[in-house]
Amino acid sequence: MRPIADTNDMIKDLRDKLDPAAEALCRLIHRFLSETDLSQCEAQTSADLEKLAIEADAFRDGIRDWFSLDASDDEDGSEQIRQARHDARNSLNHLFGLVQLMQMTPPSPSFLDRVEQVAAGLEHCLSLVATTASPEDVEKPSQSTSHDNPCEVAEETGAILVVDDDAENREILNRLLVPCGFTITEATHGKEALQFLEAEDFDAVLLDIEMPEMNGFEVLEELREKGTLRHTPVIVVTGLQEEQDAVRCIEIGAEDFLSRPIRPALLMARLSASLEKKRLREKVFEQHFTPELARELARNPDPMKMQAREAEVSVLFCDIRGFSTISERLGPTQTIDWLSGVMGEFSSIVIEYGGVLVDYTGDELMAMWGAPNEQLDHAALACKAGLDILASLSALNEKWLPVVGGETRVGIGVNTGISLVGNVGTHRKFKYGPLGTTVNLASRVQGATKYLKSPLLITGETAKQLPDSFSSRRLCQVRVQNIQTPVHLHELKPPHAASEWPDLAKTYEEALAHFEKTNFRKASSVLSDALLLAPNDGPSLQLMSRVVDAMLNEGANFTPTWTLPGK
Repeated sequence: MRPIADTNDMIKDLRDKLDPAAEALCRLIHRFLSETDLSQCEAQTSADLEKLAIEADAFRDGIRDWFSLDASDDEDGSEQIRQARHDARNSLNHLFGLVQLMQMTPPSPSFLDRVEQVAAGLEHCLSLVATTASPEDVEKPSQSTSHDNPCEVAEETGAILVVDDDAENREILNRLLVPCGFTITEATHGKEALQFLEAEDFDAVLLDIEMPEMNGFEVLEELREKGTLRHTPVIVVTGLQEEQDAVRCIEIGAEDFLSRPIRPALLMARLSASLEKKRLREKVFEQHFTPELARELARNPDPMKMQAREAEVSVLFCDIRGFSTISERLGPTQTIDWLSGVMGEFSSIVIEYGGVLVDYTGDELMAMWGAPNEQLDHAALACKAGLDILASLSALNEKWLPVVGGETRVGIGVNTGISLVGNVGTHRKFKYGPLGTTVNLASRVQGATKYLKSPLLITGETAKQLPDSFSSRRLCQVRVQNIQTPVHLHELKPPHAASEWPDLAKTYEEALAHFEKTNFRKASSVLSDALLLAPNDGPSLQLMSRVVDAMLNEGANFTPTWTLPGK
């Protein structure tokens, strides 16, 4: 513990040095003001210069109060020194802020020279204030580089919450950050800050420590309890400088600690670093979710959304047909280029319709709708995405046909049902998606497109949830591998379908109804009409084959359920 006499000697020695330095600073600034033709300056510059003189006088007059010899209530005066340094640095921060703002937009070289003289005087005063600390805590005054444009340092912008009870400090941060593209919200004390953080999402928080009602340490404690600090970086910007204050803030969970006066370039660099970390978290989620949902989960992840739970979802599988043959012909480099281009387009469509990109397996894409956020129209969204994927093939083939040497074709299957959804990855790799029979069936439906010669099939459960705006036809009832319960398959009206498609769908379903009632001859007759409308219609040709087989076997062991020969 430092003896109180030593503390008083330290304070008296400092005040004896700081008083003349502050007086000299005031004379310099007032002379600067009197010799400047304010009518030739911009209104903001004139206001800043006049305010600079007022703030300099306030700094000079405050020294006697801050470094009083008989104001200490603590045993060794350490708390008094701590508070005095905070108040003096806070006052200097007002002056530094105004100087830095004037340096960023100097009206003339001579004006800038005078500003630099003021900056040098401020640095001298700051160095004297720092000598009240223990030798290991003294901050060496840095050369002023604030005339550099801080926006050149900031690579990220976003929504910033500034928490400070000092209006001058808030104004300085506003004027530094807003021109760089940041959106600023101001809170005047800790409780107000917590209310803002409860109601809104912020990319970062700039937090003062010494505040009424709730100080910065208490705010950090509260945010740590709520888990906010894991995802919203907090940079402490304060007049405190002692090492124990910085250590305490970092231990509680602050991202960084900056002492006033603010160095704009340093502040921007720290902000950019913090926002880049947040952006990297968002990129992890953007691999799977829409940008809006990725930002929401990165800033404020809801554990209930991420943990495994049951939900009704629609799952889509999209497989590129003939991939092995094409990749063998193209070679690895061109195959990767083609696959990236095609899958990139398909992925954009999934995200556009609010889907989750669950996985890529070679030439197959898996997507899901209905979780983590509830989507009442998840079946419709999945089907719209599937139809848009088919519609995109025309442009993709125009681009890649000369490279691939043939058309890019796909098979798409969609199924709707209850699934276990959540993070199905590991602690090393995040992967959000569904598990269970609903997923397996969607994959088998995609495989069924090969046997029914149709590029997009959906299950009856999906079809039930579609609005009347979707045109479809029921194709058959099938039993797929490893799933015992039969499932009805439907075909959606494909993009750019021929004008005869509605008549084809109606005729086909009539033939299917006769077939399922064992009226095979009538089914054959109606199918003939369907094939007259569309001679190359895959489902009609497949059903005709089954009708003929049933007629040849005279209906023996007949079942309307078709067991698919493979996956």
